[in-house]
Amino acid sequence: MISIRKQLFTIFLSIGLVMVFTTSLLVNVIIKKNFQMYITNNVKEAGDKIVDGVQKLYDENNLDEELLRDFVIENYMGNFSVSVLDKDKNFICGMLKDDFLKEVKSYLGKNESIDYSLYREDDRAIFNKFNEVVGYVRIGYYPAEMLSSNDMKFQNDVRVSMIWCSSMIMMWFIFAGLYVSRLFTYHIYGISKTSIALADGKLSTRYPFKSKIKEIETLRHSMNYLGEKLERQDTIRKKLISDVSHEIRTPLQILQSNLEAMIDGIYPIDEEQMNLLYKEVVRFGKLLNNLDLLKNVEDNESRMEFRVINLNESLYEVFDAFKIIAKEKKINYHIKSSETERVMVSADKDALKQLWMNILSNAFKFTDVKGEIKVLTTLQNKTCTIIVEDSGIGIAEEDLPFVFERMYRGDKSREQYQGSGIGLTMVKNIVKRHKGKVEIESIEGEYTKIIITLPVHTLMLEPNNISSRMKSYIKIGSKNNKE
Repeated sequence: MISIRKQLFTIFLSIGLVMVFTTSLLVNVIIKKNFQMYITNNVKEAGDKIVDGVQKLYDENNLDEELLRDFVIENYMGNFSVSVLDKDKNFICGMLKDDFLKEVKSYLGKNESIDYSLYREDDRAIFNKFNEVVGYVRIGYYPAEMLSSNDMKFQNDVRVSMIWCSSMIMMWFIFAGLYVSRLFTYHIYGISKTSIALADGKLSTRYPFKSKIKEIETLRHSMNYLGEKLERQDTIRKKLISDVSHEIRTPLQILQSNLEAMIDGIYPIDEEQMNLLYKEVVRFGKLLNNLDLLKNVEDNESRMEFRVINLNESLYEVFDAFKIIAKEKKINYHIKSSETERVMVSADKDALKQLWMNILSNAFKFTDVKGEIKVLTTLQNKTCTIIVEDSGIGIAEEDLPFVFERMYRGDKSREQYQGSGIGLTMVKNIVKRHKGKVEIESIEGEYTKIIITLPVHTLMLEPNNISSRMKSYIKIGSKNNKE
């Protein structure tokens, strides 16, 4: 497998090569075409002058051979092979093709070869005053001979410039490829090493270097967040194992020691000892029930039967159940729910009851004697809000982000309170299944406030809101029933 850095560099290098090749080819084609046009125009202009001169001599002297020879020698200047032919194209005077190409070869040098296929010639007719053809001027040329020293220098300069430009473009593409490939792959390589370290169990590993690229920075943040979650879950797992092993060991040790004492005859097998053993068995069973409850919380396939129920009825059913505890602990316990008297929600009745049970049990658990617990419900647009606030021990600021985590029970000061650490996890799951949201606010030593928002399904109709037409229908129905 090839690395992404090599792939990016190869792509940039390939693009650079294609651009240089395409540009060079296009420039060469254009230059070649322009020079061909330049040569063709030069040949045409020179040919026109030669034909005009021969035509003038004919008009004056009727193709005098000596005059024609002198004219040709003076005017073709070595760039052309000029021959004068009669009307039957028989040679009269001038330079033949072979003689001209020999001169070209001698001019170019021994090391240069002559391509005879490049030689071109054109016969131009000469007319008398009756517009009859009386002869021909044959003009031959070799393209290389048509270019002056300045023309040759210009061609050479263009080639050199093209080489330099191509080299510079390739260098820029190489540097750009190296920079861009490093810009992308440097952080990706670091993030991949972090992920490998996390996979190897090094959960404290993080990638600290920020990237200017949004997507890579998002990937870095996600990877670090994943590492934090894994490390936190691992800590909770270890704590859970320690707590479970401690909770299991204690009743087992009591059972074992008491049973051994009974077997050895130290303790009598009476009702008091049996009640003591029974309590430990019950305690052990509660612990196992808590573990089963955790399993059910994490079971995403748990079924809920959603029905339209009255919010206040569901809330008061659980609220009233805690009045005895509030009286025993002398807690100021009250509710204000007038705004949601007619609110109907689509919910699973048992799940909603479990939701209020968990929130209120937590409130009473962490609220001292003579404290206060208040419940408030409000209605806004298509949502209703349920707020449960207590004046308990509160939650430390560093623990707030993790209170909905499985088995999380905060700092050591909270461990004196019995619980499995899954109450708020269940609350979050139930609210999520009901398409709502849950938030928590708390200041350690002062208060804790849990805010739950649920979507409203509908509002119950009050008698005053029923239209007169509806009332008439009700009356008609009542009469029919009497009949």
